[in-house]
Amino acid sequence: MDRKFKPMLYAEPAIPHFWRLELDLAPMLVVYELEGGRYVKRTSALPGATTDLNTPFPVAIDQAGLSRQ
Repeated sequence: MDRKFKPMLYAEPAIPHFWRLELDLAPMLVVYELEGGRYVKRTSALPGATTDLNTPFPVAIDQAGLSRQ
């Protein structure tokens, strides 16, 4: 769902950024930006590492601190 359908649904109204959190082995954030009507992967940090982003706003995300509740 998050890999196939949501990107298409979010691209239609031109939502500029799409983030997906993978929780399989260790939390990993995957960041996409809309380009030409499709999402292009911009960041895929190593599992458990801190991800520093500047777009759409400056933020540091501690992936190791993210988990299922």
